[in-house]
Amino acid sequence: MSNEEYYKLSENIFNLDPGIRFVTILGNQGQIIFGGNKQGIENYLDSHDQRLSAEHILRSWKLRREFEDAIGKSKFVMAQYEKIRRYTIPIDLNHLLFITTEAELTNTSFIQNTLELVETFKRSSSI
Repeated sequence: MSNEEYYKLSENIFNLDPGIRFVTILGNQGQIIFGGNKQGIENYLDSHDQRLSAEHILRSWKLRREFEDAIGKSKFVMAQYEKIRRYTIPIDLNHLLFITTEAELTNTSFIQNTLELVETFKRSSSI
């Protein structure tokens, strides 16, 4: 995907629900390829801890991939914390979509709509 496609995907996800705080695309080395906070939202983690969190997400995802032959590919992972929810969704073998939302976001269609957006953008991009 190009930066323009990442931007469009990010904006479409932000538009799904006002409770979305953060949308980013992570590369296979844990680097932030694209994304950031919703305007006016303050991070709970400083930049150092954000980087550590991204590395942790990547390591966890790589461990999940070890079991794909037996149980199938992961579609997404959600973690609930007191202050936020974190979603990790694969885009392709080299990119992960990482989203944080307000903890109260309980919109059951949110994840389905997000998965559909990712599939739409994958089909229309060059990946």
